[in-house]
Amino acid sequence: MSSFRFKQFTVNQDKCAMKIGTDGVLLGAWAEIAQAPNILDIGTGTGVLALMAAQRNPNAQITAIDIEEQAYQQASENILMSPWKDRIAVHHQSIQDYSKQYKAAPFHSIISNPPFFDIKASTFIGNEARRLARQTTELTFTNLLEAAYSLLGETGNFSLVLPMQEGNTLVALAQTMGFHLKRLTTVIPRVAKKPNRLLIELVKYNCTTQHSTLTIRNSGQQYHDYTEEYLYLHKEFYLFI
Repeated sequence: MSSFRFKQFTVNQDKCAMKIGTDGVLLGAWAEIAQAPNILDIGTGTGVLALMAAQRNPNAQITAIDIEEQAYQQASENILMSPWKDRIAVHHQSIQDYSKQYKAAPFHSIISNPPFFDIKASTFIGNEARRLARQTTELTFTNLLEAAYSLLGETGNFSLVLPMQEGNTLVALAQTMGFHLKRLTTVIPRVAKKPNRLLIELVKYNCTTQHSTLTIRNSGQQYHDYTEEYLYLHKEFYLFI
């Protein structure tokens, strides 16, 4: 599918190595961003997270970053077609370089659907664009957390989505670097199935962790047999709701 239509915007994805999937849309609807005056999207890809953030928060200024040239171009085009082009700025650079150069006020919210395949533990992806999007060769968890910590305000939050194992690894590493776990939602793909991903919210201040679960689909075989909680979370975005 070369494009994906939401209720208030359309995302083209013909140029981008990583297409729109459940993870990104789930994070865009789940992340606590409603009151943030400024938001940073790390590894924006098609720009879908930045666009969802702009729709959910009508007052936020949003910065979207991607190191890959085609993703940068795709996100730029999608944002220019959207109702929020004046509130979203796209940058073509690594988050490591951006964090070193950034001199403005800290971000209140940071969101990321980051690469998670460890090159040491997985087959090397030959396509350069897809490799940058999926593998941690250019953006390790340590790099990501260091950059996010330096850019995040003292009362801000950093929200991510990752597979179970990688999510637990990142949370453990984040806690050694000064982050605290505020929210952790375990995502179950279908009723009676094992969980397969984590929604994670990190902050800089002491807090009690809020644990929850979210099931995406009911036990039926229909593809769109979504649970009520999943439909409610995405009611402002999906056309079929």
